[in-house]
Amino acid sequence: MILSKFCAFLNVGKINLIYILIATVCIGCNGCSEKQNTQVIDYDKIQKDLIEDNKQKHNVEIKEIKKFVAKNKWPMQETNTGLHYWIYENGTGKHAKFNDVVTISFKVSLLDGTQCYQATDNDPRQFKIGMDNVETGLHEVLQLMKEGDRCRAVLPSYLAFGLTGDSDKIPSSASVVYDIHLLKTME
Repeated sequence: MILSKFCAFLNVGKINLIYILIATVCIGCNGCSEKQNTQVIDYDKIQKDLIEDNKQKHNVEIKEIKKFVAKNKWPMQETNTGLHYWIYENGTGKHAKFNDVVTISFKVSLLDGTQCYQATDNDPRQFKIGMDNVETGLHEVLQLMKEGDRCRAVLPSYLAFGLTGDSDKIPSSASVVYDIHLLKTME
């Protein structure tokens, strides 16, 4: 009798009242009796693991570059950054330096010989050393050159197109070979 009067007061039927009560109990008790699962994330460990993984990948890449250079019998020098270069034809012009605008022709290829890009002596490219958005290794090697020099350089991925590649012809984490002719240097 009381249940009937209560249902009439709420303007619901007995079955609907039971559903409301069950839903209220379920919602009200959600998580009351169980511990919530929380996972502690060790960011220091993740960072250390990523650093170690990158060191291993770096070492493998440098070994591949050294093997490639030895196979081709190129008398290359290595900079502190891991750039390998060989000036195989000497020019007579002035040295390129930071902030100079240079005009170059080049061929870019992967270590497997796949040619990716080129700019010819008749259709060269121009950019400002240290300022324009080109590969870090290209900025570095050009500062080792003078007008008229021809140079072959092997850029590790971190000095070239990095972890992402160029979304076109250069894959992620790829070392690249540049064959460069420094045509002109302007301050």
